[in-house]
Amino acid sequence: NNAAYCQQGIGAVAIGLCTGGVHQGNSAVAIGDSAANFQQGNLAVAVGAYSGHCYQGNLAVAVGYQAGYSNTTGAGNVTIGYQAGYQATGAFNSNFLGYQAGYQATSAYYSNFLGSEAGISATNASYSNFLGQAAGASAISGNYSNFLGYYAGYQAASANQSNFLGYWAGYRATNVYNGNFLGYLAGYNATNANNSNFLGAYAGYSSTNA
Repeated sequence: NNAAYCQQGIGAVAIGLCTGGVHQGNSAVAIGDSAANFQQGNLAVAVGAYSGHCYQGNLAVAVGYQAGYSNTTGAGNVTIGYQAGYQATGAFNSNFLGYQAGYQATSAYYSNFLGSEAGISATNASYSNFLGQAAGASAISGNYSNFLGYYAGYQAASANQSNFLGYWAGYRATNVYNGNFLGYLAGYNATNANNSNFLGAYAGYSSTNA
């Protein structure tokens, strides 16, 4: 079945068609068709078809169909769920839990993506937390930020060092450095709201230069 057909480390386990194919590190585990197919680091675990398929770093964990599929660095990452962290590139010591959580997230160092589509397509999302369905989805430049709630910070741009807490809080907010958006639709569509605080339902809704 071509499992571990090239190089397999000491104590490594490969079960399935083309599993642990090209290189498998010491004490690594790959289970499922094409799991960890190209390179798997030491003590890494890939369970599920195509999980950790392209590259899986040391101590990384990928569980689920295509979880962590095409990660390019990946040391210490945990990806659990259908296509969780699928194309997360430059992800390091981060957690992706849920359906397509962190799918295509880039530059995601030390971040957490928890929930269906949480942080999907988020870019420059290091040292941040994305918790809730589609929280921080398509957010751009969301370093050192927190996106907590259903669609919180969805498509937010230039949202470094900010907090989005609540249902649709900070939805499509742009240029919102060092801001706080707390409450239902707080800061919805707000622009140029640096160093601002929006507290309560509809607070700062569509505000500009606040």
